[in-house]
Amino acid sequence: MFAACTIVSPNYLPFARTLAQSYVRHHPGQSFFVLIVADVHDKALFNAEPFICHLLEDLLPLQEIQPLAMQYDLLELNTNIKPTYLKYLLAQCGLEAVVYLDPDIYVYSPLEPVFILLESANVVLTPHLTAPLPYDGHFPCERDLLYNGTYNLGFIAVRRTAESERMLAWWESRCLMEGFSEGRSGLFVDQKWINLVPGIFAGVAICRDLGCNMAYWNLSERSLSADLMVNDRVPLRFFHFSGVDVDDPKVLSRNTDRFTLADRADLRGTLAEYKAAVVANRVSGRDLIAYGFDAFSDGSPVTRLQRRIFSAHRADFPPSNPFHVAGAFHDFATRRGLLVDRGKAGKAGWREFNPRDPRVRLVHAILLILLRLLGAARYELLMRYLSFITILRNQAIFIRDPAN
Repeated sequence: MFAACTIVSPNYLPFARTLAQSYVRHHPGQSFFVLIVADVHDKALFNAEPFICHLLEDLLPLQEIQPLAMQYDLLELNTNIKPTYLKYLLAQCGLEAVVYLDPDIYVYSPLEPVFILLESANVVLTPHLTAPLPYDGHFPCERDLLYNGTYNLGFIAVRRTAESERMLAWWESRCLMEGFSEGRSGLFVDQKWINLVPGIFAGVAICRDLGCNMAYWNLSERSLSADLMVNDRVPLRFFHFSGVDVDDPKVLSRNTDRFTLADRADLRGTLAEYKAAVVANRVSGRDLIAYGFDAFSDGSPVTRLQRRIFSAHRADFPPSNPFHVAGAFHDFATRRGLLVDRGKAGKAGWREFNPRDPRVRLVHAILLILLRLLGAARYELLMRYLSFITILRNQAIFIRDPAN
C-alpha cells in the first residue's frame, strides 16, 4: 500500500488541504497524512480535514518535543521532523512506500515515474536542476543551490526496506542533532544532509522526469503548455509553488528574480488557479491555532539567539519544559541578558541590508581603523574569528553561567 504525506504548522493548513485534495484526486484509494507541528494536543480539532492527522506527540514523548522545539525555529522543526514522520508512517501504518510532498505542492497527474522507480529503489530524490543555469546575476544561481543542497527535499519517496530504514535512522539522527539553517557551517535543515545519501546508501534513484517537482529554481529548463505538458514532452506531475504569495496575483515566487509572471505567460493560468484553490481552502478557526513554540509561558518571544544558545548548552539543563518562565533555561536566559521585550524580536535578511545605513557605515569605519591598527595579517585573523563567532551557536563559548 502506498500513501503520501506532508508536514505543516496551523498557518499552512490551507496549503495542506489543497495538496491533499489534489493528491487523492489522482491517486484514489491512497491515504494522505498530515503531521501538525504545534503545541496542540487535541486531534479532534482536525476531524473535518480532508486528510488523516497526526500530532507531534504521536511521534515523540512530550519531554523530547519541548527541547527540540526550543532548539529549532518553526521552519527548522517542520523540516527536521521529516525522517521521524516517515519512519513512523512506514512502521505504524503498514505502508509499502510513502511519498513526502511539501505543503505548497499541487499534484496534476499520477506520480507514475516515482512509483516505477520505487519498484526497485529504496529512496527516490529529485535534483534541483537537470540542466545548467544561466550565469546572469539572477537568483537563485548555481551557487545558491550549492548552498542549499543538490536535491530538493520538498519531495522524497521511501520504500520500506532494511536499507531505507537504515537511511532514515541516519538522517533522523542528523536532523534531530544538527538540522540548523546555518549556511556558514555548511548546514541547511534536513535538505543538506541528503547530498550524502546517494553515496552512502544503496538503491537511491534520482528522478529526472521534468514533470516532477517543477518550481522556480528550474524554470529556465522547463516550460508549461496549456494542456499541462512540460516542454511539450511529458505530463506535469507536480508543481512546487515555493515562495508563492496567494494574496498577490502578480507574484510568481518571492524566492527568485530570474522570472516573473509578466515574462512567463505559460504559468499565469496555473498560478492563478492554484492561488484561488488555496484561498478557497482557508478555515479561519483552525488556521489561526497558535504555533505555541515561539514564546515563553509569559508571552515574551523566543529568539534565534536564545535557541542557538540553548542547543549549545542543552546537556546542561534538566529535562524540564524550557519554555516555562519558572524553568532552568528561562532563568539562565534572564541572568545572561538574552531576553527581549514583546514585539521586539525582529527578523531581517540580506535583502533588507542597507549598506548606506549610518550604523552600517559606522561599523565599516571601525573595521578600517582596526585594519590599520592591527595590520593585514592580524586583521585577517580577527575576521576568521568573527566568522566563527557569528555562528550563533558558537557564542556559547562566552554566553554561559559565571561559575563556568
